[in-house]
Amino acid sequence: MLKKLILTGITFLTISNIFAQGKNTVYMEALGVGFLYSLNYERNINDNITVRVGYSYIPLDQEFDIDSGTIDEKATITSIPIMANYLIGGGNHKLAVSGGVSIISSDAETSFGDFDLFSTTAKVFGGGYRYQSLTGGGFFNASTYLFNLGDVGRSQTYGFGFGWTF
Repeated sequence: MLKKLILTGITFLTISNIFAQGKNTVYMEALGVGFLYSLNYERNINDNITVRVGYSYIPLDQEFDIDSGTIDEKATITSIPIMANYLIGGGNHKLAVSGGVSIISSDAETSFGDFDLFSTTAKVFGGGYRYQSLTGGGFFNASTYLFNLGDVGRSQTYGFGFGWTF
C-alpha cells in the first residue's frame, strides 16, 4: 500500500511537471505534517492549485545502564506527506487550504530484535498563510493542520515553512 501511494505521488508530480506551466518550490517545514520537520517539494499546477510531497525521518536513540550491562534501543519515525493546496488571494500573499494524507511508520531496534511498531495513513486537513513571490525567490508559510487517525483519534499541529521558489 505504501509503495502504491508513493508511486502515485511521484507519477502525479512527474506528469504535472511535463504539462504544467508553473513554479517549483523547495522548503523545510518545522513542526507541521512531518511532526518535527519535513523537507518538501511543491509544484504549482496553476495559479490556485499546488501539490506537495515531503519526507521526514526522526531517529530516536535511548541507552540504559543496568547492573548487567548497557541496553541500547533505537526507534525511527518516518512520515511522507502528500498534499494539495488551494490558494486564495492574489499577488504574493495568499491563504492556503490544504488536504491530503501523511504516510506514517515507525520501527524499533532493541536487544530483543527488530520490530515494526506501527504504520498508518493519516488524513490531513489544514489552512494557513503563505508568502510566495510571483517571480521566484523566498518562500514562507505558517499553517495549522488537523490529523485524522481514524479510531486512534485526531491531533492538531502547527507548521512554519521556509524555502525557495524557482
